[in-house]
Parts: sequence; structure tokens; C-alpha cells
Amino acid sequence: MKLNIQPTVIFRTPKFSYQSELVDCWEELKAAIAISSATFYETIKEVKANELKDLPPKIYFTIWKYFNRAKFRSTPYGTFAGFSLLSDAIKSSESRIIVEEAQKVRELVDWPYKNNIQLPLAEVLRKNCLIFSNTSYYLTPNSIRYIACTEGVFELAELDQDDFVKQILSACLTPIRLNDLVKQLNLNDAETENLFALLQDMHDLQLVFTNYDPNIIGDDYFERLGLTATAELPKYLIAQRTALSGGINERLLQAIPGLINMLHGVMPAKDRDALSQFQIRFKKKFEDQEVPLLLALDPEMGVGYDELEQAGQNSEFITRFNTKPLKKAGSENIKTALKTFLTEQNFEKGKTVYLNKLTLTPNQKLAALPNSFSMVMSVHDDLIFVEQIGGATSNALSGRFTMAADDVAQYAKDIAGAEQQANPEVLFFDVAYMVEANVDNVNRRKLIYGHQLSILNFDTSASPLALNDIQISIRGTEIILRSKHLNKRLVPRMASAYNYIRSDLSVFRLLCDLQHQGLQTNLSFPLDTIFPDLDYYPRLQYQNIVLSSNKWRVKKEALLGAGQKSLSVANCRSYLSNLGVSEYFKAGISDQTLCFALQNDDDINAFLQYLQKHGSTYIEEVLLPQNSIVVDEATKPYLAQFVLSISHGEQIYRGLAKTSANAEVTRFFLPGKEWLYFEIYCHQQRSDQILTEVIAPFISTHADQVKSWFFIRYNENGNHIRFRIQLNNPRDGQLLTSKLMDDLELFLNSGLVSDVQIKTYKRELERYGSNMIEDVEQHFELDSEFVLSLLATQADDFNKYKGCSLLVSKIIESNILDKLAIHKIVKLMSDTFNEEHRLDAADFKQLNNHYQEFRKTEWTALTTDQEREFNEFSDSFTKILKQCAPENALKLLTDLMHMHVNRLFSKDQRTHEMVMYYFLLKDIQRQNAMKA
Repeated sequence: MKLNIQPTVIFRTPKFSYQSELVDCWEELKAAIAISSATFYETIKEVKANELKDLPPKIYFTIWKYFNRAKFRSTPYGTFAGFSLLSDAIKSSESRIIVEEAQKVRELVDWPYKNNIQLPLAEVLRKNCLIFSNTSYYLTPNSIRYIACTEGVFELAELDQDDFVKQILSACLTPIRLNDLVKQLNLNDAETENLFALLQDMHDLQLVFTNYDPNIIGDDYFERLGLTATAELPKYLIAQRTALSGGINERLLQAIPGLINMLHGVMPAKDRDALSQFQIRFKKKFEDQEVPLLLALDPEMGVGYDELEQAGQNSEFITRFNTKPLKKAGSENIKTALKTFLTEQNFEKGKTVYLNKLTLTPNQKLAALPNSFSMVMSVHDDLIFVEQIGGATSNALSGRFTMAADDVAQYAKDIAGAEQQANPEVLFFDVAYMVEANVDNVNRRKLIYGHQLSILNFDTSASPLALNDIQISIRGTEIILRSKHLNKRLVPRMASAYNYIRSDLSVFRLLCDLQHQGLQTNLSFPLDTIFPDLDYYPRLQYQNIVLSSNKWRVKKEALLGAGQKSLSVANCRSYLSNLGVSEYFKAGISDQTLCFALQNDDDINAFLQYLQKHGSTYIEEVLLPQNSIVVDEATKPYLAQFVLSISHGEQIYRGLAKTSANAEVTRFFLPGKEWLYFEIYCHQQRSDQILTEVIAPFISTHADQVKSWFFIRYNENGNHIRFRIQLNNPRDGQLLTSKLMDDLELFLNSGLVSDVQIKTYKRELERYGSNMIEDVEQHFELDSEFVLSLLATQADDFNKYKGCSLLVSKIIESNILDKLAIHKIVKLMSDTFNEEHRLDAADFKQLNNHYQEFRKTEWTALTTDQEREFNEFSDSFTKILKQCAPENALKLLTDLMHMHVNRLFSKDQRTHEMVMYYFLLKDIQRQNAMKA
């Protein structure tokens, strides 16, 4: 993979040079404080520079913190720091970057002010406003459900179905002028008046929005309304410094591609637990179906998101595999390599550990890198200090600056365009989300991607995506989103640094998590997250790139000598010096850090006050460059932070799989039509009895009226048998239903069957294809008949596994599929199930012992009838595989085996499937070893 460092670079600089003195900057600092904290400004606005030392300690400490931030912290906040955009920033020779000292400030109305804007809808309607639906609405059998938000809390709202309301919502999926809506609905004057009243109610209920309602992406909301950041309105500021000339020497960056490739090879790609659990629940309920996204997330009709999965009931040998705790993607490989360096006896304090000199084992499976991601770094002479590497897109960090300047917006659009060009089979879309008025300034951005999905806000884009248009399915291990209207695969992006974990809205959390699906989006390497709670961490470096700085733990009690009650500057400096602390150091987390000079009394006093509040803290080395890479026109140096965009052009997303679905094939069979479908709810241990004592005789008795039939077991909403009957004549449906109820009555009255439900049969056309579904249904009948004959003779687990082994042997002998391909799919399935069950060394030992017992056990011979049924079943299996498209045959093989195991075992089917594949694999390995 060829990695490219984009030549256009965003970098951020503090307000003042790190060589500045407080007395010289006091008036400018006061002006910055006035913007960020009007209350504190009132306390210090009359203070002169020569009076600073006479201020009370607490006030002076607060001023010190503001000034410290304005010199050392480059994270944008008011005018305390600003950003710059530098084109053609990577040079072949030494060239300092020169910026203007003066900041240009983009003033926007502060986002919380939106709550002060109250426009009566009647007035807005008179202006022929645009109407836009809340596209989160969807229908239940008798209601309209949709997402609403009240005082920052999301809820699933509901109202009775109404045809006129549905008409309006459908007409407004793209913003439409009121007059055009009236024409489209073909209303007379009286009906138009009713429409106005209804729109008022729908707006109050958040079912519709107008162009006078807020939008978080696109043209600025306040400016759309004609409001500018005048003196009397609260402001949100983005400070910018113009970069005049210069660039970064490409020699400094030469090691970056090698570092990225190394980290990509050894860092564990961490799955998001919520996404993994959602996949499991979705597959369990919907299997291979594609369903509306909003239905899938409905807590009643779907599976929700980010909830704990309930454990099933287990027993004996199978129990140990169903009760294991979830393993996190670990970094044991890295831990082992670093362990020797992080013990007192094996390293000298202050000695650098070089990552490129460690022996690290590459990951067996590599998750793809995103097409663009960020590297946040600072340059200290010949060293690069990395603060962060990763992200699903580098636009996550650059998005917020698009509101400040058109060239930044174009830079972000270019990144989005390159991502789209690398993946032509999908459509990327940005997610417009707002809920926290005091935080959402960071979410304000221009339209960067070609498509946009707005959640509970107005949409200014040309063709908005609608939440209720998005379909969801699972293909292999991937969750796939599809726009029904556009018939394209959708991939979400969030061009904002907003911490989406703050949100409790399930659809937003799912979309944000999906950004990371299948990707390695975190390559940062801080030692303290790999080895927490050490007293000291050495510097970790790759060539000239520092991945983790020297860190020391400082405890307040250790600074206090015997009998001392207060901390002194001298004691503190002596203690820190003895630890080996660098001349400059910082404390704090993320953008709340403070920088201290070891030899400066004011700084050490400030550090002691910080320590009094925090008790124990980690401090980290800071290097001030001898020759800063960024200076202003007067050559004053700045501590700049660079945000590099690193990219590659390889395709990482594939489009939609071709489907054989045909509109002429019936998907749904309502009760009383060609198919009858019963769900018989009973305990798992009772299901075999129901199958052998009720269903088998029922089918035999009514053979003349039954064209086809099959059963499967299920545990959604309670353990049950799904019994499906295809009728020769639909008029027999009522009679057969009555007869089956007669047969089940004794079980129902005794409580052994808790419920019987008649359902609509929905064919799985996505899994099996419309061209094959009828043949698959006939195969399921032969499978069901053979399984019933085994259950009648009470075959044990080993005999059931043996039957599966014989079945695979017959498929191999048929030569329909390549023998090696079958061996590979058996190994893949075995590995997948082992991973799902989180097997460890002790588990494999138990499985191997169980396999030896399995081999030694004598098999119960099949009866003549069973052998005939098995042959019919296995012949059907090979026939189905033969007519399947070659590229789908292996998947169909595993799908049909999955259904067979489901029928064979009354509970813990996935664990039995794991054991079955493990035994199959051991058989294959034995056979190969004997031939060698």
C-alpha cells in the first residue's frame, strides 16, 4: 500500500510566542479573557501590567493559566489559539514557516443562541417557507413512530396513523415550498386552511421542520436568517493566522510511511463491542434479510443497539463454551516485546526505547486503513512528537475549520472526493447531528461529502438522504447500509471531532460506529494505556518520531518532608530534579494541559497549586525547539501543532452484491394462503417430543393434503418450533389448523406448550435467491424428514456429528465443489466459531479429548428407512449446490449445514455447530496426514 502525505497541511498555533512575557502581552491577554470569560474579566479589567504581582494568589494563578494556555496550547479556543492552512507545505529544503502575528477572527453567532429564536409558524408559512420531513418516521401496524428530542433527551414518539399526515410526510422528504406542497396535494381552499393547522401541529410534534429551523451542516443557520455576529449577540470565534511562506522539510517526514506500515502490522484492530453485539442479535432475528434501518433499531420490532445480550441456557460439555467472558482485542504481542524495557532493572531512566529495534510479531489478520486519516504532531528541531494517529477520515479534524474559510472547505472537499474516487461502488455521506447547544459549535461545518443525512434538523443540501429510506443487512461479517431510492451502498462519515459516545441516540451511535467497521482507525501508541499505573515511562521512538514521551508519576505526599504541612518551591524543584524531570514539563489531559518550567518559581508555584487540587498526577516531558519551525514576521517562535492528512487510493469498500431476487416470486404468504406457518412455543427439552409425537404423525396423517413441509428451531421471543406447511389446496388450511390444534391441546392444557401462533411466512430470498427458493424449501423437507427419523431413535450427539461428517464426505465425493475449497471453508468456519466462543488452550484440550472419544465410539447403524432418507437428503444437498452460481456455492453449503444443525439439536445449536466443524477439521487433518 502506497501511503501519501497530503501537501496541504493544517497547523495550529497558540496566540503568543512561547518566549513571550506576561507583562508585555497583558492587554492582549485581557481582551482574549473578555471573550472567553466575561465574569473573570470583570475582576481583572482595571488591573495594569505592573500590578499583576500584587494580585491575590488565586486570581494570579487563574491569569497564569490563561497565559500558559495562550503560549503553549494550540487547541483552538476563542482567540487563545488559531489555525492556518498551508498549501504545498512539504519542501525539499530547510524553510521555516512564516505566519502573520495578527489573527483574523471569523465571528459566528454562538450556537446556543438558536434557542432564543422563536418564529411563529403562521408567520413562516406566510413567507412560503420550505417544509422538510423528520425522515426518522416509520409505520407500525397502527401508528407512526419517529424520533423526537425534548430538552436534550431523545425519545421514540408515536401517534395514530393518519393518511393525510403520511401524504405530507412523503411529499416533504426533500424540502418543498409550501405553495408547491399545496399544488402537489391538490387541495381546495378549505383543505388548505386545514393543512396550515395540521402543519402547525406537526411542527410542534417535530414531525416537520422549516428552513427557519436550524441546520448544523451547510450554509450557516444564523446567516441564512440574516443574523450576523453583532456586538450584542454572543459569539463563537474561529481564529486564523495567514501562512505567508515556508514549509516542512520532507526529510523530517521520511520515516512516517514506514512507521504507519509497522503500526498497521502490529497494532490490534479493536472491534466496537456494541457493533459486534448488534450483529449477533440482528443475525439471530433477521438472518440474511435486508430490513429498514429504523425497524432494525426499534426496541420492540427490531433488536435495538448497544444493549447487553442475554446469555442462553447451557449444560455439561457445551456449558464451558457458552459462559466465557468477552476477550478484548489485545496487545499481548506489544506487551511482551516491551516488558523487558519497562522494569526497573532493565532500563536506565532517560534512555529511549526504539520501536524499530523491538521484535514484534505481525498480526495474522490486517484490518484495512481508512483512505484518509490524521497524524497530529509537533516538530522540535529534528524530532517529531506524535500526539495522535488515526480516525475514520482526516476530515474529522478539519471539518470544523471549514466554517472559517473557503480554501479550508475546498481542502476538506478534496479529501472527501479522493475517498469517494477510491470507492466508486459506494456513496459516502456526512451525518448532521445536534443536541448539545454548548458543544455543537464543533459540529458546525460546510457540506463536505456528496450526500448528507440530517437527524432532527433542517437540510440545505440538494438531495438529502432520508433515514427511512436506508435499509440494513449483514453480508458475511459486514453490516451493509443501502439507499432504497438510489440503490447504492451507503457508508457514513462524521466530519467532526465530536465525541459521539456522549449521545444516547441509537441510530446516531450505530452510524458513527459503522465508520470504523473493518478498519484500523487507531494507530496511536501511548505506553501508559498499554502498561497502566507505572511510576515512570521512558520515551518510545521510531527513528526520529517520538510516539510516547518520558512520563513521571508525582505524588503530593512524596513532596512533603517529615513534619511539613505545606509544599515549598525548593522542595518541589529538588524532588522533580531527582526524578530526572526535563527542563520543561506538562500536566493535564488532552486540551486541558499546562506547561511548567522547572527553574521558574512562578511555574513551580503554579504546579504546586495544581498538585494540591489533583493529589497525584502524571507529568510529561516538553521540548522547546532551539529553532522553531513556525515564526511570525518578527521571527518570534511558536509551538505549532500540525495535522497531517495521510492517504492511500486503494479500494476498501465494495458495492452491493448482485441479487437474484425476482419480483415475480412471492415473498410473503399470509395465513390461509398457500403456506401455513405455526410457531409452537415450548421448552427446548420438550421440542423433540413435540416433533416426534405431534408433527411427525400429523404429516403422515395428512400427507394427501400437504404438498411440502419443514421445521426449524428458534429462540427469538422465547424458544419455539417454526412449522411450515405448503398446502395442495389452500381451502384445506382451516381444517389442518383445527386438526393441529387438536393434537396440541393436551400439551397446551398441561403447560408443556405455552403458546401457538399463526404467522405470515416470509421467504428468505436474500439468502437463497428467488430462482432457488422453491428447491431449497423441498430440500428443507427432506432434511426435516431425516432429522425426525434420527430423533425417533434418540440418536446421541456423536451420531449426529457422524451424520454431518458423512454428509460432507458425500458432497466431496460428488466433485461438485473443489475438495481443497471445501477443506478451506471447513477451516474458516471452525476458526470463526472458535473465535466466537473465545476458546483458550484449556478449551482446545477439552475439545481434543472429546474428539478422541468421538473417534473411538461405535456408531449406531442407520435403519433401512433412515438410510434411504439420508441418501435422499444428501442427494438433494448436492443437487442444490450444483444449480447454485459457483461464486455462491460455498456460502450456500455453510448456510444449509447451519440449518441442518439447527434441526438436529434442541438447544445450544451454535456451540454444537462449533464442535461439528472442529471434528470435521480434525478428520480432514487426519486424512491429509495419513496420505503424506
